[in-house]
Amino acid sequence: MSAGYAFVPLPDRVLVRERTEIVHDRRVQGTLSGRLEITLVAEQPVHVGSGYKGLVDGKAVRRGALVRGVPGVPGSSLKGVVRSRYEAITRSCIPGGAKANWKVRSRTFGLDNAPARLTRSVRDKEVFCAQEYPRDLMLCPACALWGRMSFRSRVSVTDFVSLGAEPFEISKMPKQFGPNLHHVGPFKRNTGGGRGDNEPAIEVHDLHGRKFALCPGPATTQDAMELVEAIPRRSQLRGEMRMKNVLPAEIGGLLIALGWGRPRDRSALKLGGGKALGFGRLRVSSITYRLHDHAGKDVLHDEVAWCDAFERTDDCFPAGLQKLVEIHQGDC
Repeated sequence: MSAGYAFVPLPDRVLVRERTEIVHDRRVQGTLSGRLEITLVAEQPVHVGSGYKGLVDGKAVRRGALVRGVPGVPGSSLKGVVRSRYEAITRSCIPGGAKANWKVRSRTFGLDNAPARLTRSVRDKEVFCAQEYPRDLMLCPACALWGRMSFRSRVSVTDFVSLGAEPFEISKMPKQFGPNLHHVGPFKRNTGGGRGDNEPAIEVHDLHGRKFALCPGPATTQDAMELVEAIPRRSQLRGEMRMKNVLPAEIGGLLIALGWGRPRDRSALKLGGGKALGFGRLRVSSITYRLHDHAGKDVLHDEVAWCDAFERTDDCFPAGLQKLVEIHQGDC
């Protein structure tokens, strides 16, 4: 039994530099464009919620997402997972900034909806502040590839559809709760500083890193279970990742973020609900490359060379790459 999550360390610095390839109005020399046709295999039941509930045999069930009428994974869901993994293996910022105040529950500390906050020293960390880019085209690795405000992503992900059109299975899943802020780093418990003088509060004064779900997590009592529609294990799903003006080294990083690339880079993706409780593990089983260079000439794929090129760049964060692969390589 694990805590249900592990941390990938934050980079020693955020690499913000000029990136002239992040354009869409022309082809850039030295870049590749095209698409990757990707097949995923579900190693655990996968539940990506639709946001709705329904009745099955008189019981309330959380509905799963449908793609063209069959079980599938929305492209936005997979894109978010792969972007998070790409951020973890590069010297990238944390998008969205640091929230100043949260609410926190904790049975351990007897807190119920108490205030929780990151200290000023945490909110001033470079991974949050690097989003204030000095000028156009000055971006960190993840924002340059996946986009940010005023900059379109150079990578898009289509919906992934179940190849056999297998119906959902109905699975029991422990009820899901929002993450607690005091899990992300060392903290202090204060008796004051909340809305009232005697109200307890949590202050996080450092960060462990980027948080990723692991299985198995803490056990939950039977009365906290709910029914969900899930894509059955061993299901195959297929979709595409499309790209424009992407550098070969960026493709190497993208392959590693997908859990593909060189044999030593292979790892699983964790997606959807219940990631720490026996749900959501997928692996890439094959990729077909349809890429061309800036002149429109077809390019043969070279996964090893691209991944090696990524590791040689300053964008690569080796400690993050090593830890991400380590925690998601086995039965996570």
